[in-house]
Amino acid sequence: MRGRGAALAGALVAALAVPSVSGAATKTVEAGPSAKDAPKFQEAFGDDNAFLRRTITIHKGDRVKWNINGFHNVTFVPGGEELPSLIVPDLAAPVTGVVDAAGNPFWFNGQPSLKLNPLVALPQGGKRFDPTELLNSGLPLGQGPPKPYTVRFPQTGSFPYYCVVHPGMSGTVKVRARGKKIPSAKADRRATKRETANALRAVRRLTTGNGLTLDKTIQAGNDRRSGPTIFKFFPAQATYKVGDTVTLQMPPSSTEVHTFTFGPTNGRDAYVDQLAASLVGESFDPRGGYPSDPPPGAPYTGTNHGNGFWNSGIMDSDPNSVLPEKVPITFGAPGSFAYICLIHPFMTGSVTVTP
Repeated sequence: MRGRGAALAGALVAALAVPSVSGAATKTVEAGPSAKDAPKFQEAFGDDNAFLRRTITIHKGDRVKWNINGFHNVTFVPGGEELPSLIVPDLAAPVTGVVDAAGNPFWFNGQPSLKLNPLVALPQGGKRFDPTELLNSGLPLGQGPPKPYTVRFPQTGSFPYYCVVHPGMSGTVKVRARGKKIPSAKADRRATKRETANALRAVRRLTTGNGLTLDKTIQAGNDRRSGPTIFKFFPAQATYKVGDTVTLQMPPSSTEVHTFTFGPTNGRDAYVDQLAASLVGESFDPRGGYPSDPPPGAPYTGTNHGNGFWNSGIMDSDPNSVLPEKVPITFGAPGSFAYICLIHPFMTGSVTVTP
């Protein structure tokens, strides 16, 4: 009896020493600045397209919970595979019957419709990490704040993940065997606070535009691939002469996508504002997704397409993307012309063209 009792006691001690999966810990990662920190970034017309903290270390069997603070997703891809594209052409559903304000067909009729990739927009995989499968939180397309995304990690290793919406936004989950030392939850909070503070300092510096040299160039943002993002045009008010050709460009290291879109805003015929509001649906409105004119396009006079509409199409600076990083525009008539980014319609600018 004594030997059997000792064996049972030893088994009980061993069982208590190793936490079960049901008692697994959960660590939290912020996808973008937390709700508490976001207003500080907004005051500087910026954001941080980053996972905070960027590297989270857990024990085998533990979970990671991502708070989705903005238009982000969390995507794990099997080793060696490419990330799925955010936007995909639908060859089976070409654009048809889209006309401008003058009643003339746009050039992109007959081109494929542009849609959000369902592999990105909709959740993929389960709540248990498998390195051989695509795992994706899906995009926050519904009303109200999105629910947190939680995944359990049943094996050790180092697993990178990405936000498909913002090229360069990535993080890592490191999973160690139970019994191995990992950072405490308190240490993780300190690291998140430090990373957030560093990003906020960068945003406050970058939002001034100091150091930018832009000759006949307008830039959408002043970003860094590490995450700091600025929602301004530089310069926001510019003056050129008739006949000038100006380069509209993305920052070289941006994680964002933007458009430069001229046309009626904030008035009785708020054509551009309405387009921004309806840009993303079952498919992208082709007037926003595609350039308004095939390259090289006609000079901009303020009367294009019957109401002064001119659009660059969606742009980014991702080297793996087919979207343009730079688009030229030639001003063909004097006037004062307003423009916005259709994706971020609070980004506004104006150009004054003199004779």
